[in-house]
Amino acid sequence: MPTLEGHFDDLLGLLHQKVTPQEMDRTLDRVKGEWKSYDPGSRRFKVELNDTNRPDLWSVEGIARQLRGGSALHQKPYDFLEKASARDRKGGAPDIRIDPSVASVRPFLGGFCARGSHLGDEGLTQLIGTQERLSELFGRKRADVAIGVYPLARLAFPLTYRTADPEGTRFIPLGAEESLTLRDIVSTHPKGQAYGDLVTPHAFWPILVDGRGEVLSFPPVINARALGEVTPQDEELFVEATGFDAARLLLVLNILAANLADRGFVIEPLLSEGDNFRMVAPAFPEITVFVPEGLPSRVLGSERDPADFVETLSSFGYPQFLRREENGEAGWEVLSPFYRDDLLGAVDVVEDYLVAKGYDTFEPALPKDFTRGRPSPRQKAEFRLRTALLAMGFQELLSNILTGEPLVTERLGRERNDLVRIDNPASLQFAVVRPTLLSGLLASEARSSRFPYPHKIFEIGEAMRLGPSLSGGERPVQDLWLLSGMLSHPQASVSELLGILEMVLERMDRTLSLRSADLPPYLPGRCGVYENGKGETVGTVGEVHPATLDLWGIRMPTVCFEVDLEGLLLS
Repeated sequence: MPTLEGHFDDLLGLLHQKVTPQEMDRTLDRVKGEWKSYDPGSRRFKVELNDTNRPDLWSVEGIARQLRGGSALHQKPYDFLEKASARDRKGGAPDIRIDPSVASVRPFLGGFCARGSHLGDEGLTQLIGTQERLSELFGRKRADVAIGVYPLARLAFPLTYRTADPEGTRFIPLGAEESLTLRDIVSTHPKGQAYGDLVTPHAFWPILVDGRGEVLSFPPVINARALGEVTPQDEELFVEATGFDAARLLLVLNILAANLADRGFVIEPLLSEGDNFRMVAPAFPEITVFVPEGLPSRVLGSERDPADFVETLSSFGYPQFLRREENGEAGWEVLSPFYRDDLLGAVDVVEDYLVAKGYDTFEPALPKDFTRGRPSPRQKAEFRLRTALLAMGFQELLSNILTGEPLVTERLGRERNDLVRIDNPASLQFAVVRPTLLSGLLASEARSSRFPYPHKIFEIGEAMRLGPSLSGGERPVQDLWLLSGMLSHPQASVSELLGILEMVLERMDRTLSLRSADLPPYLPGRCGVYENGKGETVGTVGEVHPATLDLWGIRMPTVCFEVDLEGLLLS
């Protein structure tokens, strides 16, 4: 969870009201925050935030803004939103030119100017801290979003965002004393070593230059020392963000603009434009959510006054409520604050209403019905199986239900047309749902060769496969509930494993018949299948074929079993 530090007097200045540290401890519920520490001597504090969906709260300014709410007394005008609309309508030459060469490297850049105030030591500390949190957490270690801040007085507009030859482009980066090429920065500078991998796969790397051709920065790695070093005395700033998603960039720039406006800066929106990109930042994205009038009462379980709902959320920073109907139900079209994008549905707005009212304002109600929980039959069966195998010296394995297709086909010597595949998987390692637990056991054993033998492991878990085709040609998905076990040591044999299985079946008051059958990944003549009283195959057992062991890199004789627990319990 994000944790931030600050000076209590700085927080009070942003709040525009006097609050004691003890009162602040209670007030932090409005930002889902927790007071971690406060030093009366230095008046410094630490706050841990328990909501990762609100990057606008990851700063002292953001906390103060939410605690101020939207009351007329403390509402900030944020007039730069009107300026942004005017700049958008005006058009004309862009303030920041986006060269087509960055399209495949890091395509988007937006920015704004802030004038008329100064940060001071505490303000600069907070700005740098917010910049790092947004880049590292929200921006996934600068992979998605990276932020740069510069003293505006030294810049000549328009700026140009383009790519450059990493060998032929050089400047003095922050923290260095001499000019370095982009390649040298990636190789030797601490920031280059940390973030250089984000650009090195490309032949040309992104840079931001001003109207004189001087380098401001090498996004997303490091600013130039000459044009990118901000001091507490600077009264004019330029703020930019680069990345791959225009909406995420705009959110970050909106948050930073609101923070600087809260510190007295006047925000000047800028136009960034390229062949396939145009952004005025900061700006109002106008995200709206429809909230039915009766939803707050239904969600909270008590009647709520619609007028109170609107009034409370208005004091929580929501700027606009428009009455309308949707699907025959009256409600409000609620406009999200410009510095938030976490409202995915109407229930999110109702949750904010709950937070804004305060949990202690709702009268607790005891449940009308009382039921006692108890384990399901399936849980009871798992518990008995788990207890029996643990008593025999086995260790339980928990592996991923998603796996790679070769692990359940080629590595097991099986051809399958019943795999449940994932559409558009994030990785081929998680492209199918496992139809068996054996691959997880063998993968674990392949990584365990340095540990003393014997190795005894088991897993109880879910798997899936496609069932027989229906009349329309569709194949339904069948859920499987499997128990698999493995024994590996120099003298491992099928007979030893059969003895263990016999004891497990006795514990479950079940008997199964075993018949010989050759099937992969087992050695022919040393494997078989289990059948229940209905003649249905419910399990397999055997010695793993040496060729299969070689594929997995397993050096010891290994025997395995797998049982369909549904078939076992129904036998």
